[in-house]
Amino acid sequence: MKKIKLALVKLPILSITLFFLSCVAAAYLHPGSEKEGIGYKSNHYSFTHNFLSELGELKTNTYQSNPAIIRKNNTPSMLLFNGGLILIGATLMLFYIQFKEVFRVFNDSKKTQFYARLCKPIGLFAGFFYVGVGLVPHDLDFGLHVFFANGAFLILFILCILHSITVFYSNLLSNQYVLGYLSFCILLFIYLGILFFGPEIGPGKKFTEAEWMLQVIAQKGIVLPFMISILHQVYGFHKLLRDTNF
Repeated sequence: MKKIKLALVKLPILSITLFFLSCVAAAYLHPGSEKEGIGYKSNHYSFTHNFLSELGELKTNTYQSNPAIIRKNNTPSMLLFNGGLILIGATLMLFYIQFKEVFRVFNDSKKTQFYARLCKPIGLFAGFFYVGVGLVPHDLDFGLHVFFANGAFLILFILCILHSITVFYSNLLSNQYVLGYLSFCILLFIYLGILFFGPEIGPGKKFTEAEWMLQVIAQKGIVLPFMISILHQVYGFHKLLRDTNF
């Protein structure tokens, strides 16, 4: 039970808090960037013009063709952001390792235990992909970074559906936790639509400033609901363990 409480309650709260703080600190320390394709330049991190992954880049402005554009060192931000993201990925894996255990220990419905077991490998894959995003900055290997980032959100969508079904059939958790996660599923589905079918941006592609901003803001717009939805589930498990004196 100590392992379950650590993985389902304590560690997620700690990890999400540290990740949020690391993002804030990384954004503060980020030296800014220049986007020659859209005529944008700033000496600080921008909520509307910089992707989260730019917090984890080794150097700024790597893909700009103009040799006059300075590539600034981004080591402090890179260590903070990528370290926080790796922690989130590892926490996600540990969460879904113990996710099925809590339903087994309390002898929940057979359907809940069945779907909880399905969540484990999907959760491990999702966590692994988030760790991959942190280990491979986009200016180290753009293709591999995008593969991990896009894969992480896609696998997360499948995981959220299975998680919601698991809780729906549970005799232990209220269906309010299903509604909370399904709300996130809807937002994630919209984001995946923008990500895969929206404007294509990246090195060598042509796009407008509005198209760039759409992808940047959409990415940030899904991260906060993700953290909130996880904390909502964590509260449900905390309440369950508290009410059962564990």
